[in-house]
Amino acid sequence: MNKRTSILQKTAFPGNKSIRVLLVFFLVVIGAPFFFLGGPGYHGARSFVALWDLGHVLFFSLTSWLLCKSVRYRLAEVSFLTVQSYVFLAILVMGIVVETIQMGFDGRYPDLFDVFRNQLGCLIVFAFFCPSKKRRGKLFYLYQLTVVLLVGVALYPLSRGAIDEVIASRQFPMLSDFETALESDRWREKELISIEKGLARHGEHSLKMQLTTDTYSGVALFYFPGNWQGFESLHFSVYHPDEDPLEMVCRIHDADHNNEYTDRFNRRFVLAKGWNDLAIPLVDIQRAPVNRLLNLRKIESLGLFVVRQTKRRVVYIDYVYLSKK
Repeated sequence: MNKRTSILQKTAFPGNKSIRVLLVFFLVVIGAPFFFLGGPGYHGARSFVALWDLGHVLFFSLTSWLLCKSVRYRLAEVSFLTVQSYVFLAILVMGIVVETIQMGFDGRYPDLFDVFRNQLGCLIVFAFFCPSKKRRGKLFYLYQLTVVLLVGVALYPLSRGAIDEVIASRQFPMLSDFETALESDRWREKELISIEKGLARHGEHSLKMQLTTDTYSGVALFYFPGNWQGFESLHFSVYHPDEDPLEMVCRIHDADHNNEYTDRFNRRFVLAKGWNDLAIPLVDIQRAPVNRLLNLRKIESLGLFVVRQTKRRVVYIDYVYLSKK
């Protein structure tokens, strides 16, 4: 056997392994464009967003496996720890590059949790698909357990979103009553809200909303069943603790909204002290856009906010529901 043949045997992927490598390489090539194309929209369901994010784990698991195999075949004398270090660093660099490039695409932005998911994919391969026989032992099994726990952390947003989506579907036409632990996740601007027990229009809980002196300050109900066809009115209650009146705006838009003020529903309410029970006929919401009818089958967001307050305020929201009367 000559030297050239020996080198080829070292660097080639023999037999069935070659087919597996080609298959995984093919999957990686197919998956790469999805970092920049497709995916859930701004109002995408939480479960879909979380599932899409888990694509980072799958993609970089496959990529790590390829890199592991490549380094092991080409540098057979290198220790397993060195292989891990090379691959881990390579995945980290690749992930940072992907997050940086994403800034050039509309609606995409860097996410540190994506980097975590990238590296988790790498760790999964080290723990279960490319382990060194020499490293079997208590410490290695502890390492595997740690990786399993990290996988649980990565799966948590998916399970949380899916569970509340089932709850929201069963509660409908109640949109939000804050009597279940996950309901606050349906609302955006998490830093401004918290669940309050003991002050409620219905049940035992309400949503406490902190209002700042920003030009626009408020929250939006983002995640809910969006088909309001067949109902007559939207109801919600707002508790205002202060003596002086407070003007609040309700904004509603559908999936066809073009981001113009005249293409959505906007209505101002003046809140008196105490509970304010508000109702909006859906026909008013439907006819709000200037040049079309708002699509009641595809409601995307319900916002409540104030404008240019001179001081911070607090209000409480409760009992958001649709009725047929």
